[in-house]
Amino acid sequence: MEHAVSLVHLEWFQTRGISEKTLELTGIYSGRHLQNGADFTVEPDPEGKILVFPYFNHKEEVNAKYRAAGKKFYQKTGGTKTFWNVDVLDEPCLKDGSVSLVITEGEMDALSVIEAGLPYVVSVPDGAPPPIVGLPEDDDIDFEHDTKYSYIRDNWEALKPIRKIIIAVDDDGPGRRLGEELVRRLHRVRCLFITYPEGCKDLNEVLVKHGKEVVIRTLVDAKPYAVSGLYQFNDLPPEPDFIPLSTGWGRLDAFLKPYFPSLMVVTGIPGAGKTAWVNQLVAQMSIRHGVGVAIASFEMRINPGVSTVLLNTYLEMKRDRGGPDWLQDNIVFIAPEPCDDNNNFDVEWLLERAKAAVIRFGIRILLVDPWNEIEHSFHRLENQSTYVGKALKAFKRFGKEFEVLVIVVAHPSKRGGEKDAADISLYDISDSAHFANKADFGVVLHRIKGSNETNVIITKVRDQQHAGEPGLVPFTFDTFTRTFSQ
Repeated sequence: MEHAVSLVHLEWFQTRGISEKTLELTGIYSGRHLQNGADFTVEPDPEGKILVFPYFNHKEEVNAKYRAAGKKFYQKTGGTKTFWNVDVLDEPCLKDGSVSLVITEGEMDALSVIEAGLPYVVSVPDGAPPPIVGLPEDDDIDFEHDTKYSYIRDNWEALKPIRKIIIAVDDDGPGRRLGEELVRRLHRVRCLFITYPEGCKDLNEVLVKHGKEVVIRTLVDAKPYAVSGLYQFNDLPPEPDFIPLSTGWGRLDAFLKPYFPSLMVVTGIPGAGKTAWVNQLVAQMSIRHGVGVAIASFEMRINPGVSTVLLNTYLEMKRDRGGPDWLQDNIVFIAPEPCDDNNNFDVEWLLERAKAAVIRFGIRILLVDPWNEIEHSFHRLENQSTYVGKALKAFKRFGKEFEVLVIVVAHPSKRGGEKDAADISLYDISDSAHFANKADFGVVLHRIKGSNETNVIITKVRDQQHAGEPGLVPFTFDTFTRTFSQ
């Protein structure tokens, strides 16, 4: 059956500034419902009332988005989640940097770019994510449910060599949050943002109100996101909101409210419960705030061990049996391959896996436990303290680049371990004072001898105006669940 657009649909597209030539070029057609057993499918029909946006991969239709009367949108059952117009990612001119890739929030905006004469555009498949029901922020978005962004992961090999990417999402709350997550996953250094003409919130509105030339000018005037350098005030791109987050322990929040990005250093003598406490902390933050976590655990078994704390924390907070599904969907582990003697499991190795965890799974928290078990190697003319400073700087740079909270567990030095446990500080960590100097948050755990009582001592908060203050909160450790309570 012929693939064509009905007269009604063609007239509607004309009101949106899209020509019949652009529709033919992109394969858009009209269709009708065809019942196939219990399922409904859509087949081409030149007089059909269903508007079909086909998703081609190597010229094969792998998915389709349908628009029915009343602006009802739905997708092909069992379709592949990918970019609309994904085949354009293979164009050589994107890889040599002579042209930019444009990413839009919807197919109509992508069609507007093509209509203006620029074919190097894709659209995300689902638009901006919806708000999370129940959260006070009406435009807060669950970025970390990875199936939402699987189209980035699945097309990463094609996206990786593209040198310039223009983020052209809608100028509203959900659109801006979508844009921030795309920038975070695609790498800020190669992304550019656009400023719409007054009264327009997307590229299709620009096309309808101002014409093709202004669409092109809007894209040509795209500016780079801040990476490093000097900007005039009016050229500053939008920055992520500064939002201190609850730890999940109410009393502790008065002293410690982590934020993205920041570096937290946790220490205490052996047996203080550092590993159990930090694993419970990241689990509570993941559940409470809907964020993904990567755990690099070098000293404690993951299963059983780390997973026991994570699942018991979930059970305590949610009181249901969804723990295994939450663990599978939200937590990833960084661990050396057994018997792999060909790699140096050093800071560079760890951060490469952490970057992959951001791109593939959208993690917002990286937990490294403990620092002492990473393979540390420094240059012949480099002393240990200098090396630690450089390594911590690399972790902070990773956190800023990808907007991640980095938590590092580090043991005190032998001399520090000989102190009274209540007197230990970040300056007693083995190898360097940089742990104290570079941390945004400093936490010391002090287990009271002969009891299950543990004092969590906040020794450093860099931004005391917003994120807490030094103080002490007593906790009780449950030896059965391996978790802490206030």
